[in-house]
Amino acid sequence: MHPYDRSSCLSPANANALDASNRRRKARIQALVLATLVALLVSCGGGSGNSRHVQVRISPNSTTVIQGDTRQFAAVGDAVTWSVSEGSAGGSISSSGLYTAPNSAGTFHVVATSQSDPSVSEAAVVTVTKVQIAALGPFTLTMNQSTQLAGSVFVTGTVNVAVSWSIQEGAAGGTITATGTYTAPTTHGTYHVVVTSQADSTATAVIAIAVVPVTVSISPMSDVLGPSGTRFFWATLNSVNPGVTWSIQEGAAGGTITAAGTYTAPNATGTFHVVATSVFDPTIPTLATVTVVGSGFLPTGDMKDGRSEHTATLLTSGKVLVAGGDSCLVSDGGGCWLQSTELYDPVKGTFARGSQMARSHVSHTATLLPNGKVLIAGGSAGPAELYDPSSDSFSDTGAMVTPRWGHTATLLQNGKVLITGGNGADSSTLSAAELYDPKTGTFTLTGSMKMARTGHTATLLGNGQVLIVGGEDQSHQFTLLSTAELYDPASGSFSSSGSMAVDRAGHSTTLLNNGTVLVAGGLSGISFENTASAEFYDPKSGTFSATSNMTTPRQNAFAVLLQNGKVLIAGGFSIDEDGSSLFTAEVYDPVTGTFTQTGSMIDARALAAVVLLQDGRVLVTGGSDLNTAEVFQ
Repeated sequence: MHPYDRSSCLSPANANALDASNRRRKARIQALVLATLVALLVSCGGGSGNSRHVQVRISPNSTTVIQGDTRQFAAVGDAVTWSVSEGSAGGSISSSGLYTAPNSAGTFHVVATSQSDPSVSEAAVVTVTKVQIAALGPFTLTMNQSTQLAGSVFVTGTVNVAVSWSIQEGAAGGTITATGTYTAPTTHGTYHVVVTSQADSTATAVIAIAVVPVTVSISPMSDVLGPSGTRFFWATLNSVNPGVTWSIQEGAAGGTITAAGTYTAPNATGTFHVVATSVFDPTIPTLATVTVVGSGFLPTGDMKDGRSEHTATLLTSGKVLVAGGDSCLVSDGGGCWLQSTELYDPVKGTFARGSQMARSHVSHTATLLPNGKVLIAGGSAGPAELYDPSSDSFSDTGAMVTPRWGHTATLLQNGKVLITGGNGADSSTLSAAELYDPKTGTFTLTGSMKMARTGHTATLLGNGQVLIVGGEDQSHQFTLLSTAELYDPASGSFSSSGSMAVDRAGHSTTLLNNGTVLVAGGLSGISFENTASAEFYDPKSGTFSATSNMTTPRQNAFAVLLQNGKVLIAGGFSIDEDGSSLFTAEVYDPVTGTFTQTGSMIDARALAAVVLLQDGRVLVTGGSDLNTAEVFQ
């Protein structure tokens, strides 16, 4: 017996009572354990009487699909059966959850249903996009009659990108192939090509096509040329075939023209017509009018370098010294300064290399001195240079008191050279003036102008004084000037001398045989527009009077007094926004006070250098960075 077994101490009755109590306690414990097990089974999904614990989850729960495309769905939880709420209209889905979208746009629902409890399910939202058709190009096209155009479209929103082509107007609107090649009808009008998706017939696109007649335009539409003068014409067409044939309406009597459009005028004066005819539609000719007059420009030899803002000086030998300039001023903004020089021989009509200057010069001046040498001044950081034609060589002379560019240089009757205005080393506009003395080879200051000026002109008058006209003061918000001043060599001072009717810079001034000065063109007004206005200055009264306008507004043109007393004005920059150069020329007649268009230059040019040759012809060189030259006769 266990030492602690107290039952050995009980009586038989008490022992029976204790045994009964133990049996009841064990029964209660067994009932409690059984209840706990049942509860656990229920909470773990055991049994078949409580469906609230069956769960289904779909991935993805929403998606966007193009028509006819597929998407894979998956269910997490119980085994499921797949379906589409909207039936076949909403697409189809396989037993593995692979969904195929219908050929219609809309919102549909993929459903996963528990196989163990069909009352438990979950739906995913599927958005099927619309079919859209976009043209690879504009939806409005222009073409000529009977021409073809291959259409191309881009289809989105479906895996089936096939389309059908048709014409809204039927056969009257042309024809189109199954691959979209459209042939325009012979009748002009606007027609409509319709593109329809083969996957969704409600998805369409319309391409409007304007069928227009062929048009030909010629540039220039008119010109004035001298005998044997040349002009390059070009044609612009609205045709798939831009080719033209060139001819002259008057035949050989009207000149000649190449297949590329280079026209040469006849020696006879008159009015003739250059014809450009479309290769595509020969029934469409266009005419340009050419008026041949008694004077004009002819080509001469080319320079070795292209130049702008250079100088050309007639030497006592009859040859012409061309010096310095910039070879990319107009084409690329400048900075291509030149040290080179060239000599033009009027007899041979050719240019030859001259000696190099000691330094490059641009927007400088070149003045023929009484001793036959040429003073090259300004446009460079250094002393002025002297050119000696006898040795074809340059040598340094004195330096200007104030370095400058864009100034004027005028040979006075006393043999000295007056330098006025321009821009200083810091680009400020100068009023200072100085004199160069060839005897001492030095520059000295003289009186200053009343106004700071650049882009002005200086003209030696018959009385020995120098007329300073217009220009601009770039130091004060680019102020254009209408005022004039007179320099008196005797006193070495400037005095005011009237005002022009308009302010102007980049104009020309020419001393006429009657002693008056013609002022023409330039920039004018608060908007800095080219002007065609002209006026003349009378030294006797010190006043300006109006004369007739030029035929063409222009600035930075050249003006030359011809041997017949008339003034030739040509080239310059046009009034166009792009500031293109001009090839037109005109002549001013002081007797009638009118301008008349004369034969044009071969090349359009501005910032050229020009001289009157000893034989009366006019040589124009460079400008607009060109290396070409031509003569007016």
